[in-house]
Amino acid sequence: MTSVGKTQRRKLFEVIEMGLSGDRTSALFDGFMVGLILLNVVAVSLETVPDIRDPYHREFIAFEAFSLVVFCIEYMLRVWVCVEYRHNAEEDGKLGFRLRFMTSPLMVIDFLAIAPSLLFAFGIDLRLLRIFRLLRLFKLMRYSPALASLGSVLYSERRALIATLIIMLGLSSFAATIMYYLERHLQPEAFGTIPHALWWALATLTTVGYGDVVPITWAGRLFGGVVMIFGVCMYALPIGIIASGFANEIHQRDFVIRWGLVANVPLFKGLDANLIRTIATFLRSSVVEKNTLVAMKGQLADKMYLIVSGKVDRKNAGEKITLGEGGFFGAKSLMEKEEYQSSYVTASKCHFFILDAREFHHLMNENPMLRQRIEEFYRVIPHADFGQAPSP
Repeated sequence: MTSVGKTQRRKLFEVIEMGLSGDRTSALFDGFMVGLILLNVVAVSLETVPDIRDPYHREFIAFEAFSLVVFCIEYMLRVWVCVEYRHNAEEDGKLGFRLRFMTSPLMVIDFLAIAPSLLFAFGIDLRLLRIFRLLRLFKLMRYSPALASLGSVLYSERRALIATLIIMLGLSSFAATIMYYLERHLQPEAFGTIPHALWWALATLTTVGYGDVVPITWAGRLFGGVVMIFGVCMYALPIGIIASGFANEIHQRDFVIRWGLVANVPLFKGLDANLIRTIATFLRSSVVEKNTLVAMKGQLADKMYLIVSGKVDRKNAGEKITLGEGGFFGAKSLMEKEEYQSSYVTASKCHFFILDAREFHHLMNENPMLRQRIEEFYRVIPHADFGQAPSP
C-alpha cells in the first residue's frame, strides 16, 4: 500500500475507532451512528403497529435499506482500518489480524445486527431472525463509555454474580418445595407440582407479587411472608455487586485520566509515579462555562488549576496569553502565599482539575522534591504564574 493509502487508513482509523475527543469529524460520525442506531430500534418497534406499518410500508423498507448500506460500509471500514491496532507489523500478518478482529465481541454484534437483513435482501425470508435487528442497540457500546464500563463490570464480577444466581435458584427451589407440601391438597392447580409452585416462588422472591397465585392456609401465608423477607435480601445482592463494581470502574477510569494529565504537566513531568498518584488523589474536578473569571489579579491565591480541556486567557496590564489543554496556573502564588499576579478568564467551556491551598501546602511539606521542582521551574520563569504543556 502506498504512503497516501496508509495515511487515509490512519485518518479513518482515528475517526471510526479512536473517536478522538475534540475532533469535529469524529464527533459528527459518532453522533450520526448513535442517531441511526436509535432510529433503527424505534423502526423495529413501530413496524409492529399495523396502523403505522401499512401506510408507511415503503418508507420502512427504504429506511432499512439505507441503514443496511451504512452499517455494511461501517463494518467493512472497521475491518480495513483495524490493522492500525497492530503493535508489531512484521510479526502480525494483516489477514490473520483482521480475522481475529472480526471475531471480537463487538464485531460479532455488528455482524449479527446486519446478517438477517442481508439474508432477507437475497430472498431468504427468515422473519424470525429479523429480531436480531434489535442487536443494533448494542452497537451503542462503541459510542458510550458508560455502557462499555458496565460490560467490563459484568465480566469482572461474573463469579460473584454466578454465585448469587445459584443461591437465588436454590432458594426458589426450596421455597417452591415447601409451598408444594403446604398447599398442594387445597390448590392442586397452582401448587400441585413443584414446577407449578416454582412460579409462585419466583414471583414472590423477586417481590413482583402478581397475585395470580397466593397461599390460602395459615401455614402457607406465614411461610410466604418469610419468603418475601428473604427475597428482599437475596435479590438485592446482584444489584449491590453491579452498583459497587460500576462505581469502582468509573472511579478507576477517572483516576487514570487524572494521573495521565498530572504526569504530562510540565511542572510534574518526570516525578516519581507514586508522588504523581498522591497528587492525583487530591485533585477535584470542575466544569466552568465560557467567559468566567476563574482567578482575579490581587486576590489571595487559594487554588491551583490544571486545564483538562478548553482554553483560558491570562490577562495582565493589557497583555493576553492563552493557555490550552495541559496548562496550569496558580502554583507560584500558592507557593509564595501571595495574590494572583494576573486575572484568568475562560476563553471557552473548560474542565479543570483543582488543587486547593490546604492540599497544595500539605504536598509541599510532605514532599520536599515537589517543592524543589516548583522552585526550579519558576526560577527559569521568574515572573510567571502559569505553565503550558508542550504541543503534541
